[in-house]
Amino acid sequence: MSAPDPDAEREVDLRSYLSALSMRWWLPVAGLVAGIVIGLLVSLGGNQVWTANTTVYLGQPLSPTGSVQIQSDSTNPSVVGTLIHNEVNLRRAAHAAGMPVSKLRGHVSSRPVAGALTKLGQTPLVQITVTGSAPRKVQIAANTLAQIVVANTSSYADRLISTWQEQVSTYTQSLKTIDQALKSSGLSSADKLLATIQRAQFADQLTTAKQQLAVAQEVEKGSQKTFAAATKTTAKSRRNTVIVAALIGLLLGIFAALLWEPVGRVVRRSS
Repeated sequence: MSAPDPDAEREVDLRSYLSALSMRWWLPVAGLVAGIVIGLLVSLGGNQVWTANTTVYLGQPLSPTGSVQIQSDSTNPSVVGTLIHNEVNLRRAAHAAGMPVSKLRGHVSSRPVAGALTKLGQTPLVQITVTGSAPRKVQIAANTLAQIVVANTSSYADRLISTWQEQVSTYTQSLKTIDQALKSSGLSSADKLLATIQRAQFADQLTTAKQQLAVAQEVEKGSQKTFAAATKTTAKSRRNTVIVAALIGLLLGIFAALLWEPVGRVVRRSS
C-alpha cells in the first residue's frame, strides 16, 4: 500500500479553497465594503483632541553674594509635576478655563525640555501639556498652570527683587538730593568736595543694585517662556481606521466564504 502524497492533499485543499472563494466571491467583497463603511463611520465619529503646550523656566537662585548657585524647589523639575497635579491648583486652572475639574484631572503632564538639563543644579526648562476637547479651555488651563508654577517657585527671587528695587529707589533719591545740594551756592568748597565723593559712591552703589536687580529678574526668577496655543490632533487616524476596518471585513468575508459549505452541511445534518 503506497503512502499518501501530502503535496497532492495540499493541492486538493488549496483548489477547494480557491473554488469556494470563486463561487462566493461576493462575501469577501461585501466584507471589504462593509469594513470601509464602518471604518469611515468610526473615524467620522471620533473625538478631536486638542493639545496645549507651554514652557516655563523655573529660575536659578544664587547665593546672597551672587557667585554660587543654590539648590531649591526651582532647581528640581519634579516640583512642576507636583504643582500641576495638586487638586487646589487643578481647580484654579479649571475655574479660569471655565471647565469642570474632572475634565482636567488625568489630562495634564510635564517633562523637562530635551537638552535643558545637562548637569546637576542646572535649572531646566519644563514643558507643561494639557489635553482636552475644547481648544480655548485647554489653552487657558495650560497658561494658568504655568503661572501657578512660576509663582510657587519664584518666592525667593521675588523677595530679592523687592529688596533690590528698594535699594535702587534709595540710591536714586540720594543722588537727586546730592545733585540739588551741589547746585546750591551755599556749600563751601570742602562741602562740595565731600558731596562729590558721596555722589560717586552712591552712583557706584546704584549701578551695582541695578545689576543685581537685573540678575534677580532675568536669571533667578522663573518665567513662562512660551505661551500655550492649542493644536488639534485627531484621536484616530481616519486613513488607518478605514484600512484596518477594511482588512477585518475582507478577512471575515473570506472566512465566511470558506466556511459556507462546511457549516451548511452541519446545519443540514442536524435538521
